[in-house]
Amino acid sequence: MRLFPVAPVLALMLAACSGPEASAPAATPASSNPATTPAAPAAAAASLPTSPTRDETGMHIDCQGTRLHLAALPTQDTDASRLTTLEIEKDGTRQAIAVPKEMDGYTAVGLACVQDRSGTPYFVVQYGELPFGCSFCEWYYLYDASGRQLTHSTPPLRGTEGDEQEPNNDEYEKLIDTLGIKHPEVNYIED
Repeated sequence: MRLFPVAPVLALMLAACSGPEASAPAATPASSNPATTPAAPAAAAASLPTSPTRDETGMHIDCQGTRLHLAALPTQDTDASRLTTLEIEKDGTRQAIAVPKEMDGYTAVGLACVQDRSGTPYFVVQYGELPFGCSFCEWYYLYDASGRQLTHSTPPLRGTEGDEQEPNNDEYEKLIDTLGIKHPEVNYIED
């Protein structure tokens, strides 16, 4: 009876059943010389941003060992705007992230994980209204991996009342450009 190695066969089967982002890394030849051994593909894959995970209270996204949680608060009034809470978790410790002062009356509605050109992770949080939204409610804020807010939207709106107004994302756009970050697709708590 001839036995086949299970690990390579299993890796091929998993790669065939998964999307391109989950394909198994190619096997690397064994080498006794560390200088000729290629870098581990798993290390590079571990640094890539991940998709959000949803549960009964909201969602979270992992980004290089840090997790950002976005949860919807319960409400009794179906006509009222819903509020959310934002918490960062690192090394088993969770900490609340306050809503930016200029976003009073708005709430976090979406998340994304991004990296700058050197691979440093950041979170993008979109603020707006739930569940209805509005025509100009798309404010983006950049946070570092410790949950520190790096941008502001002061004043929140550009334009004069009565005229066409738009969100002020100037600091956000300038900082992501400086860091070499492409604006991501944001994952929303309510789709």
